[in-house]
Amino acid sequence: MTMNKIFSTILLAALGTSVLTGCIEEVEPQSNVASLDQVARAPGAFDNMVSALTTNLSGKRTYSPRRNNVWDFGYTAFFLTRDVEGQDVVPAGANNHITAWYNNVKYLASGYAVTQFPWTCYYSWITDCNNAIKSAGASGYKEPENAKKAGTGIAYAMRAMFYLDLVRMYAAKPYSVDPKALTTIKADELRTLQEATHSERMTWEEAFDFILKDLDAAEKYLANYKRSDKYTPDISVVYGLKARTYLEKQDWANAEKYAKLAQQGYTMMSESEFLSRDNGFNKPNSSWMFATQFLPTDPNIKGNDGDDSWGSVMMMEGGFDGGYASSYGGVMVIDRHLYSTIPSTDFRRKCWVDFSLDGMSKAAAINKLGDYSNYPDRVYKSGMEYSKYGLGGLSLKFRNAAGKADVKYDAWCVSVPLMRVEEMKLIEAEAAGMQDEARGKALLEAFAKTRDPQYVYGKHTDAYYNVSTSLFQNEVWWQRRVELWGEGFATFDIKRLNKGIIRSYAGTNHLENARWNTKELPNWMVWAFVGTESDNNGGMTRNPDPVQPAADSDPYVF
Repeated sequence: MTMNKIFSTILLAALGTSVLTGCIEEVEPQSNVASLDQVARAPGAFDNMVSALTTNLSGKRTYSPRRNNVWDFGYTAFFLTRDVEGQDVVPAGANNHITAWYNNVKYLASGYAVTQFPWTCYYSWITDCNNAIKSAGASGYKEPENAKKAGTGIAYAMRAMFYLDLVRMYAAKPYSVDPKALTTIKADELRTLQEATHSERMTWEEAFDFILKDLDAAEKYLANYKRSDKYTPDISVVYGLKARTYLEKQDWANAEKYAKLAQQGYTMMSESEFLSRDNGFNKPNSSWMFATQFLPTDPNIKGNDGDDSWGSVMMMEGGFDGGYASSYGGVMVIDRHLYSTIPSTDFRRKCWVDFSLDGMSKAAAINKLGDYSNYPDRVYKSGMEYSKYGLGGLSLKFRNAAGKADVKYDAWCVSVPLMRVEEMKLIEAEAAGMQDEARGKALLEAFAKTRDPQYVYGKHTDAYYNVSTSLFQNEVWWQRRVELWGEGFATFDIKRLNKGIIRSYAGTNHLENARWNTKELPNWMVWAFVGTESDNNGGMTRNPDPVQPAADSDPYVF
């Protein structure tokens, strides 16, 4: 995709105009390409537009439809880009597809393709939301037609979710440091071409106002909406998004309020659900509030042997020749220090292979891998032979579709959680504790003991992390790091809490030339803007390009 094409996409997003139209000036194009107005008048058009808001989240090559970029598989691709920027997820082995976000951060500068990737995807999704809102007659928060109220609510909820991600990715400084720090541009359904070419970045406060206004509208229009599955947001998801927003804003009372509202009707995952070898994090259950799914008809599954998909990158038990995690040497593992802080009495520890297996013979290791997988020989080959990494820390949290491990492509037609009730419980605990620490501590302990009956408060925090937050908030963060590992929260939490990272320490499993320690927020977590946006948008101010560390850091002593 060319740089100019990317900018034209952003212009269209700012105008709330479909990227499928012809020239912007056309009212009724003389070609065979339908205008937004024509599309909106087609039978069932609005329902199709609303459906696309969620079905287009996964499995579509939104950034480069004609290329097989491994990271271009949709919304969950950004889980990986954000998680490997920190310390908890190590893209070990031959993970060239994720290297820019992990150990070649110089390529996150304004002129590189990976910098265009989030900008293009997110604003394309926002364009779709804008189009649905316009089609409903709801521009400017006007009352939509009765038959379109639920669809309008879904569009507002999705747009708020996208913008909450964007402002956290592009904010120049954490809200806790500077509430007036600049985030990203606002491109809603009312934007004109002139405004699009001179859009200033929103401050944190302006962004929160915009996001919460969308969520207020979503709450209104989804109040009585009954969804048929968890792939579409409903009122509980709106409450969850409000809880996330107020957590980021440090409005503790509202964060607690909405986190509690969001939990209604859901129950936490049990040990058997969490560690299921058939349905482990691949199928909605009573904990999942919102999800996305990969389908057999998706381009990322049908094309390129399905290799550019979530399953290819995250699932290592496939019985066919394919997949980065299973066959191409690109395994995802947990940070060794984080793993070492998880007690053996905490069932979540079983999501990752114990590091003691690295000292075993092949036969003994394969035998022990039977404690983790129905396919121990495959896990052994992925870790030891294909990736040349080892076994310790290999992730078995995300499983192939039940009964499909040997079926090419079908193995990766899975669902991925976008919001779980466990996240809401941790938001509630943190928000309560920031108002009344004793109350928050009680909620946190109740949560933790469902995972580890012998949980002891205060054992999981390191002195290094006490710099910017209290022991209580660090303890909540530790629970988030373990509970939500691989689900896209790492960078958001590090930025929110204004933390540094530790990758260099004795016995680290982080890769050489990526063993960096920072006492402050890593500069690469403040994402640069694609160069053409600031070149063509007169109101845009740039974020600095990230600086590649010159060398590995001296080992940190915990």
